[in-house]
Amino acid sequence: SKTADEKRGTADGQDLSAQAASKGKRQNEAGTAAEDNYRGDVFRKLGSVNRTLPPSLQLAARNNVVVKFVIGRKGNINKLRILETSGSAAFDQAALGIIRKAAPFPSIPPQAASASLEFETEIGPF
Repeated sequence: SKTADEKRGTADGQDLSAQAASKGKRQNEAGTAAEDNYRGDVFRKLGSVNRTLPPSLQLAARNNVVVKFVIGRKGNINKLRILETSGSAAFDQAALGIIRKAAPFPSIPPQAASASLEFETEIGPF
């Protein structure tokens, strides 16, 4: 049978692990909130860039183009590619230019869990 001290030690250990789990959860929630806020900042910055493309390019597009990009810790674009074409190579390239023009983005906040974040956005007249 366990002594009172042994029982208390076990209970203390359980309290400590519960506190550690709670602290980890709070840090994770803070990281998620920081990441969500950061994503909003990125889309606001994209929205502030002049996204007007010449009508001739817009007419050539059959669909909106879907672009995927990855932003690194310091706000640089690490990857940029077309996920779904608009049907016009010229329009697709102009859409990539809009993303490049918005860079550099703000640095990813240190409390965010990831060193880089992935984004997808649709650009086009439709």
